[in-house]
Formats: sequence, C-alpha cells, structure tokens
Amino acid sequence: MFDIFRKIYLNSFLYDKKISKIFNVDLKYRPSSYLLKSIVNIQTKKINVDDIVLEDFWINKKIDENQSKKLNNFFWLFSIDLKSSNSSVQSIIKNWLELNFRYNRNSWNFNTTSKRIISWLSNSKLTYDESNEQYRRDFDFYIQKQTVHLINQIDNVYNLNNRLVGIAAIILVGLCYKDEKVFIQKGLSFLNKIIKNSLDNDGFPKSRSIKTSIFYLKYLILIREWMKESQTEIPEFIDETIFHLGQAYAFFWQNLKFDPLFNGNNISRNNDFDLYLKRLGYSFKNDNHEFANYLSFKNKKINLIIDAGPSPQNKYSTDYQAGALSFEFVSNGKKIFTNSGVYNKKT
Repeated sequence: MFDIFRKIYLNSFLYDKKISKIFNVDLKYRPSSYLLKSIVNIQTKKINVDDIVLEDFWINKKIDENQSKKLNNFFWLFSIDLKSSNSSVQSIIKNWLELNFRYNRNSWNFNTTSKRIISWLSNSKLTYDESNEQYRRDFDFYIQKQTVHLINQIDNVYNLNNRLVGIAAIILVGLCYKDEKVFIQKGLSFLNKIIKNSLDNDGFPKSRSIKTSIFYLKYLILIREWMKESQTEIPEFIDETIFHLGQAYAFFWQNLKFDPLFNGNNISRNNDFDLYLKRLGYSFKNDNHEFANYLSFKNKKINLIIDAGPSPQNKYSTDYQAGALSFEFVSNGKKIFTNSGVYNKKT
C-alpha cells in the first residue's frame, strides 16, 4: 500500500512543486571529463552527434528497458566526438527536458538520474558552453531540480552502490554551483553515513565483497579529485576511507594480479584502473598475509587465498556465497581448484 501511495505522490503536482526550487546561481566549476575514466567505459570509436537525426532521437520505441536507462543516463556523452557541434548536443538535452520536465518512473530512476547529472556536468564543453541565456537558465534549474529529487529519495534506495552514485552526483552539484553549499553539506553527510554503515573497522565492506570495495574506491577517488580540482577542502574521512580501500585493492588485486572470485567478484578490468591511479598519483601497498578475514599465501608459482571470515549480516549478504574456509588455489597463473565464485549476468 505504501508503494502505491508513494508512486502517486511522486507523480503529483505537489511533489513537482516541492523539488522545483529556484536557485539564483551559475555553473562555476567545470569538472574534467577524464576523471570519469575509472567509471565510464569510453568507446574508442567516437560518435559524431551531427550525424544523428535529432528530431528522431527520443522517438525510438523499440528499445528495451536496459537500453532506455543507458540512453537516459547520458553516459554516452563521454563517447561523443568533441568536434560535434555544441548546438546538436544541447538540442538533444533541450528535447529531453521538454519530454521529461516532471518526474516519471523510467527517466527519473534514481541511478539513471544520478548518472545523468554527472554526465551533463562532466561534459560541460558540449552541454553548456556556447549556449544562450535561456538554455543555461533551464539547464541550471533542471540540474538542481533533479538533485533535490535525489536528496528526497535517497533513503528509499536500498542498493548501496546506487546510493553512492547518487551521493557523488549531489556533491558534484554542490561543487559546480558553489553558492549553493547545502548540496555539498548534505552530500558529505550522506557519504559519511554510508561509509560508517556499510564498511567495517578495516574500511572493508560488511558484505565482504571485493567488487564492492573496488566500486567504493573508484567513487571515493572520483569525489576527492572533484574536490581537489575545484579547490575545495577535502574532509579527513574521505582520505582515511581511500587509504583503507586502497589497502584492500593492493591485497586483492595488485599483489595477486588476478581476480579471486569470492562473494560475487568477477573478472575485472583493473589494469586500466591501475593506469588511472598512476596518472593521478595514487599508490597503495599491503604486504600483509591477512586482511579483512581473508588469508593470502604465495610463492613464485603458487597462490592460495582463503575466506576465513564470518558470514555477513543478512542485509549485506546479497553477493555472499561459499562460506568460511572456501578457497582458491592457483598454480602458474592457472586456477586449478575453487570453491567460490558466482555468475552474475549483469556484470
């Protein structure tokens, strides 16, 4: 019953009025798009928007739900050829605003909205520059309207990874619109809360998920680099969390150079992330044989890694499997025995 009333409320005039606050501020900080390289899979072959029939861009009704999310989150902007005209990109955004100026379940999905905000602001050379005053006014207003929506809905988001993406978007808006400090304050408060609630005393996810620890590391570094680039003071808790997550990254990836498939982990592309870290000056080291209740032993030919920890609480157990004392034994780079790993068709 609650879900029904919530759905009605979100689609109501009252909710639209609640999130339609007008802030008389201008876009000041323009984040560099290359900072998203650890998050976004950027296509080698660039897209030229000028080759697209703009009138038909939002009319295609044959796409499925997953394709619709990808289209509406605008992460495809990172693959746009910068030789494309700003007016073409801005025309697509203008048309989107005309169709989606109020909340709707598909295009205003929490994760989709979070990514769209990040993409629009991180690609300001295409989405904002060389635009007219009315377009900029609309752009600023709808960025902030969507951000207020995220703030209002964040407590209803149970997927912690999606919640972290939303927090990153809220913080970014606060950095870009420096006069509106409430976004930074709320974003950092949400960030501190999710860290305290979902990470243990070692700074490792309570889910015991290696994949989640790397996901958190990527977004914490992204937030830190935004703050650094915008000349904003970086809170101590962010640096501390990055340090602990970096310890996990060194233990589970940099020391092994393969992916142990415990608790929902999957084959990664961490070699690219290594290059990203090096470019930004991050270096992590962990020479211990034990970390977060995992044990790791190796010599020149053999690796043995063991899950020696307790099962996580039910609310953190989505990706947990195999249980304590499951292990992986690798010889000469080839895995010859494993009692862990799970197939996830979404990865």
